[in-house]
Amino acid sequence: MAISKETVLHVSRLARLDLAAGLSGAEAEDKIGSFAVQMAQIVEYMDILNQADTSGVAPLFSPVSLTAAPRQDIPLEAGFSREQILANAPEQEKGMFVVPRVLHV
Repeated sequence: MAISKETVLHVSRLARLDLAAGLSGAEAEDKIGSFAVQMAQIVEYMDILNQADTSGVAPLFSPVSLTAAPRQDIPLEAGFSREQILANAPEQEKGMFVVPRVLHV
C-alpha cells in the first residue's frame, strides 16, 4: 500500500510534529518522502500480522512473564509534623496553607 506525502503531512499535523523543521525545501521533501516509504512498510507489515491465526491465543497474552516483586507491606513512619511543614509556609491559617484562589466567581 502506497502512502502519499499528503497522508504523511496529515498524520504529522495530527501528532503535532513538524517534520520539516530546520530543513530547506528539497531536504524537507526528501524527508517526507522517506517517512511515506517507512509508513507504507509499517502498514504492509501490519497486514502480514493480521493474517496470522490468533484463534488459540488467550486475550492479553504476553510472551514475557510479568510479576511484581514481592515486598513486605510495612507502614512508613510520618516524616514531618504539621507544625514543621507549616513552618516553611509563606502564609498559613487554621493549620493549612493559604494559596491564591484559582477560580474567580
